[in-house]
Amino acid sequence: MTVKSRAWGKSRSHELPLQRVNAVIVQRKSVVPFAAFTILSGIAVVLAKYNGLWFLYNLTADEEVLISDIALLATILFAIPTISRILFVDVVISWGGRPKSFLVRFVSANQGRRLTRLFERLSTGT
Repeated sequence: MTVKSRAWGKSRSHELPLQRVNAVIVQRKSVVPFAAFTILSGIAVVLAKYNGLWFLYNLTADEEVLISDIALLATILFAIPTISRILFVDVVISWGGRPKSFLVRFVSANQGRRLTRLFERLSTGT
């Protein structure tokens, strides 16, 4: 297995013999906080656009536009990390050498799962 690391123009590759690899772990980050904020700010867009809380405070046309634009911007800003957390995972590869483990960030979720299945098949001998 070859692991390549890139940091600000430097590129190093590490050759890992599969016999010495102890574990391959896929780490998925929680989507819930950003998804909740995305949904709440989306609701705020709709409420501001259609003046849904008129019985509490009646918005003027300028206030409706301003508040709905700000809430739409918040929705977009919260949707970006939500989508990246759904599509990408971190993979930790631990082995019996130096350094003890490698953290590979922004691996697509499908490739991360495929790598763990491959390692599982190779380690069980099937």
